[in-house]
Amino acid sequence: MAPVAAAGLPAAMCLASERRLWLAQADPVQRLHVRSHALPPWAAPHRIAHSPAGAVYGVATIHSLDAGGSLTSTASDVAVWRRLALMDAAEPQANLLGDARAALAVCSPAEVARFSLLDCQTMDVLASVLLRPFEMPESLCVASLACLERPPPEAATASAGGAPEPAAAASRSSHNGGDPASAAPAALENAFVLGTSIVLPGEDDARRGRIIACTYDAVQQQMRIVGSFATVGAVYALVPFRGMLLAAVNARLLLLGWQRRAVGAGPAGAVRRVCDGVVCAEDPEFELVVLCSQQTQIAALSVSVSGDYVAVGDIMSSVSLFRYEELVVPSASRANASLADSEPALEPPASQLRRRLVPVSRDYSGVWTTAVAAVPSPLAQNLPRLFPEPVDAEVGFLLRQHATSYRQAFRDPAQERFVVADAHNNLIRMARAEDIVAAAAEDAGAAVDSERLYVEARWHLGDMVNVIRPGSLVMDIPDPEFPGLFRPVLVFGTLHGAIGVVASVEDGKLGRLLDRLQTNMALLLPTPGLWDYAQWRGFTSDQRNVPAFGFLDGDLIELFLDLPLETQQLVFSGGDGAEAEAEHRLKSEYWASYSRVEAEGDVAVFSQMAVSDIGQREDVSLDYVVRLVESLTRLH
Repeated sequence: MAPVAAAGLPAAMCLASERRLWLAQADPVQRLHVRSHALPPWAAPHRIAHSPAGAVYGVATIHSLDAGGSLTSTASDVAVWRRLALMDAAEPQANLLGDARAALAVCSPAEVARFSLLDCQTMDVLASVLLRPFEMPESLCVASLACLERPPPEAATASAGGAPEPAAAASRSSHNGGDPASAAPAALENAFVLGTSIVLPGEDDARRGRIIACTYDAVQQQMRIVGSFATVGAVYALVPFRGMLLAAVNARLLLLGWQRRAVGAGPAGAVRRVCDGVVCAEDPEFELVVLCSQQTQIAALSVSVSGDYVAVGDIMSSVSLFRYEELVVPSASRANASLADSEPALEPPASQLRRRLVPVSRDYSGVWTTAVAAVPSPLAQNLPRLFPEPVDAEVGFLLRQHATSYRQAFRDPAQERFVVADAHNNLIRMARAEDIVAAAAEDAGAAVDSERLYVEARWHLGDMVNVIRPGSLVMDIPDPEFPGLFRPVLVFGTLHGAIGVVASVEDGKLGRLLDRLQTNMALLLPTPGLWDYAQWRGFTSDQRNVPAFGFLDGDLIELFLDLPLETQQLVFSGGDGAEAEAEHRLKSEYWASYSRVEAEGDVAVFSQMAVSDIGQREDVSLDYVVRLVESLTRLH
C-alpha cells in the first residue's frame, strides 16, 4: 500500500497484491458539528467533566516546561507553582509530599498539570490552579456527596449482640452510575473531584496521589478547594455512587464518604489564597474518609456502576464484579436489651450502618482491559419484543450442547451487562447471570460456574478504546415507525481521536434482520483490497483469533443506502438464488472455525453467519429495509 500523488486523484492510494493493482479513494467520514476551543501553547487536555447545574466544565491539562522550569504559556504562574511545594507543611498528608519537595530541590519536572473551570457558553476560564510538582491528573468526575455521621465507638466494637443484619438494599432496577436520591441531605453539591498521581524521579510507578474536591462559587467567582484525601497510589478512576464516591487506587477499590470529623480531631486548615480566583477552604465539619475497600488484581483502571453492582476493569485481569451491601451493626445498648423489646426499626440509625463491597464474579479470560461501562436495561415497553419466535427450519447456531439453558438464562433483561474494551482493539459485552444460569443449568443437569462473567458478544473495532461513557451524540427524537427501538446508550473515544456510538437494538426481529443484512453485505460485496471482512472483525488476542458475534457493524450496514438499486436488490435477495449452496458452504466454515472454542464455555448466544434471502426469511420488503437503515443513521 502506498499513497498516490496525482492531481486527478487527490488523497488516493495504491493497493497491490500478487495478481492485481488497485487505485482507490477513501470515502469521506461523517463529521459532527464541532466548536473547537484553543488551549495555550504546549498544553494537552487530559480529563474533562461537566456540571450541568453550574454550567461549568472542569478541565485537567498538562503543560510542558522550558529548560528554566517556567511555563511556556504563562510564565507569571511560576511563582505560584513554586509556592505550592511549600504550602502543605501543616497538612496531615505532608509526609507523603515531603519526598516531592526534596526531589524538587534536585531536579525540576518536565511537565506540570493544571486544573481549570470553564464557562459552558463562552468557554472563558473562570478559575485555574496548578497542581504540585510531579503531580499529574488521572481521573475527574462531578459528584454530590451526602452527609454521613461518624459511627459511635460502641457500634464498632459490639459483637456480642449478634451478627450484623442486612439492611434493605437499594432497588436493582436503577441501572445508572449517578447519585440516587438519599435520605441524608447532600452536604457537597455538584463538586468536581479530581484524582491525581505523584511519580518522583527514579520511581517506576505512582506510590502516592490525592483526591481533591472543589466547588465553584459563582457569586464570589472563585474556586474553593473544600477537601482532599491522600492515597497510597494513583487514583485511576472516580465514580459517584449513592451519595458516596468510588475510587480505583492502584490495585484497590475504595468507597469514600463525606463524613463528619471525629471528636477531638484537629481543626480544618484556615482559609488561604492559593492564587487569583482559587482559595483553599476545607470544610470545618466534614472530610473524605474511607468507608470500606476491596482488593482487585493488578491495577484497576476503570470503574462502572449498575444498580448495586460495581464493575472494575483491570489492566491485565479483565473485569471483576462487586456487590454493594449495607449491614446493621447492633449498638452496645441494643445488644444488652431484651429480645422481647419492640420490633426492629424499619430504617436503622445511620450511626449503626456498615458498608462493604462483596466479590461476586469475574471474567477469567485474561483480557487487558482499557475501559468498561454498564449497559442500561431495555425499556419496559420493549421487553416483549426482545425474543421473537425463530424462523421455520432455522434455529441459529448454538455453540454449546446445553445452549438452550443459556438462552433461557439471558432472557432476563434485568441482569447486569457491561461493554468492555481491551488492548487488542476489541469490544466485548459481558453479563452476570448468577441466579438464573444456576437455575437453568440445574434443570438441564449441567454444571455452571456461578462466579464467572459470561460473554454475550465480541467484536473487533480496529482502534483502542480508552474511554466509554453513557450518553449520545444527538437529541432523542423517537422515530414514528420504530419508536424507542434503537437507543444510543454509550459513547466511546479511541486512541486515534475517533468518537463512536454504541446503540441498543431493543427488538429481536429487527436485530435479526439487520444481522442478515450485515452478513449479506460482508459476503456478497467486495471489500477494500478484497480483505476478508469476517477475519477483520473477528475477535483478536494473543491467545486466539475467533469469529465475532453479537455486534452489528453500523458503518457497514449504513453503506447499504449508498448502493445502486440493483445492488441493493442483490444484497436483499441473498445473491440471486445462490442462497442454498452459499449457506451450506458458510455453515461448514462457521462450524470448523468454532471447533477450537466450543469447549471453552465462554460463548452464550447464537449468531447469523450465512447468506440468506431477507425478504423470504423475514417477510419484509426492500423499502422497509431501506427505512430501517435510515432510522439507524439518525442515531449519530
